[in-house]
Amino acid sequence: MEGRLGQNKRSVAEECVFDSLQTYEKRYAQLAHYLGAPERLLPPNELEFLRQIESRPRRYPGAIGSADARFLSALTSILRPPHAVEIGTLTGFSAALIAAAIARRYVTTNGLLVDTIDAREQCLIDETRPTGFEIAEIAPELAGIVRLHAPCDSQIIGQLAHREELRFVFIDANHCHPYPLLDLLRCAPYTRPEGWVVLHDIQLGISGRENSGAASTSPFGAEWLFEAWPFRKISGDNIGAVQLPVDRSRLIPFALRLMSLPFEVPGPGAARLRSALLKSLAGLV
Repeated sequence: MEGRLGQNKRSVAEECVFDSLQTYEKRYAQLAHYLGAPERLLPPNELEFLRQIESRPRRYPGAIGSADARFLSALTSILRPPHAVEIGTLTGFSAALIAAAIARRYVTTNGLLVDTIDAREQCLIDETRPTGFEIAEIAPELAGIVRLHAPCDSQIIGQLAHREELRFVFIDANHCHPYPLLDLLRCAPYTRPEGWVVLHDIQLGISGRENSGAASTSPFGAEWLFEAWPFRKISGDNIGAVQLPVDRSRLIPFALRLMSLPFEVPGPGAARLRSALLKSLAGLV
């Protein structure tokens, strides 16, 4: 990727890794500073909630890890969006985490909403259970503010949010390049200027290669997107947040450069993706 995109086109990520619950409050304050909200303090019961979910008896494969969950919870808490959108539901763990973080910031849950989108009705890791089944297990009292859309993909975002409404979006769906880019471009018109998009598995490709050797098939889509991002970004290790520019048309040259990388999608699927990407670029002007 170095030769194709050029080092001068990237920005340097600010780092904020939530390595333990013991340092959570310190990292929370650091992230609040990065997000331009240093006055936001840790809300009551947040640490206790995180302790409970980290000690739950069963964890399902594919769910975000503890450090990534802390980053996501803190960022949601600091931004306190009344409406959040997630792309990629799986078990529903992260949707429940987002809903709980938002609810702690408001006196009542009336008017709060988390829209979560997934390509499958039955959960990918356990087809005997519906997608999002963990929402009711983790936060049953908040299940009413989480709205699941399946089978769907990111093209329905325009039906869920108004233009420039969202404070942040969480993308954790298909990681093969250029799916994460397509998801981001589709949500950009509905996200506020200088709003944030959170990307999961931004180290999936390189960690897969390190663990499995050069023949690893771990996808690089989220990793390439985060690394090449030319605007502000914050790294939490395997999770990161990228800030949209005020002028969304500035995403077009960046997206075209990223589209020059080989698609990790074979056959006719690549042609369909390229067409969808070009269509999404038209929505940025």
